[in-house]
Amino acid sequence: MIVIAVVFLLDVAGANSSGRLKPFFALGVGEFYEIWRWVSYSLVDVNVISWLFGLMILYSFGRLVEQSIGSRRFAVFVSYCVLAGALVFILMRLINPGGIALTGASSMTIGLVVAAGLLYPEQQVQMMLPPMSVKLKNLALFLVGFIVIMSIAQRLDPAVSLAHLSGVAVAYFCMRKVSLLDIGKSNKQKKVPQKKNSKLKRKPAKKKSGIKPRTLLKMSVNKREEEVNRILDKVSSEGIGNLTDEEKEILKFAANND
Repeated sequence: MIVIAVVFLLDVAGANSSGRLKPFFALGVGEFYEIWRWVSYSLVDVNVISWLFGLMILYSFGRLVEQSIGSRRFAVFVSYCVLAGALVFILMRLINPGGIALTGASSMTIGLVVAAGLLYPEQQVQMMLPPMSVKLKNLALFLVGFIVIMSIAQRLDPAVSLAHLSGVAVAYFCMRKVSLLDIGKSNKQKKVPQKKNSKLKRKPAKKKSGIKPRTLLKMSVNKREEEVNRILDKVSSEGIGNLTDEEKEILKFAANND
């Protein structure tokens, strides 16, 4: 919000109607190779109403989305929305050259509203105009429908309209599969729990070593007596200190069950 506010003031304060930074930041025909414009176009918008609306959406719905998916994913999501708007605009301009340049962060703001509607569909939101409460999912649907209708009614540039609406697709896919936002995470963090789990699984295996003799005693009575007699003969000839842990376990088990 701070970046958008500062850039907007630098752009329009004391400048003419076209904006001071628009010639350098907006994305237009023949400027596709200037990669910074793919992001900077979202920072310039000479329309004060749309600028204030974008800040309000970012403050209100941006917080909801960030609290749900985390700051890292939120930053990736906003970047996706802005880049998607630029890519859609470029594709449309390659098909139909000419028209106005792309400005404004509408792809991001509409993406945030749709994302909030998908994450909190039943949450009530109090609107100012008109003064009524609506569910977030209904508000998202209304906003998307309103933009589509206004674009058709005012015969807006299709490239600009579709670029702004690209945030809807980004929000839908990213909120349905949040793992799409997991970029930039180190693989080491994902492997640590696996190592700990493997160690935890090995510890019980050591404790089961004393249970093995008991399973060996699940044999016929004659064989068990022969095994006990053999161990007793070993005790008499070599002493009890030379018995293995398994043989001691067998003697202890036999004595308890006599």
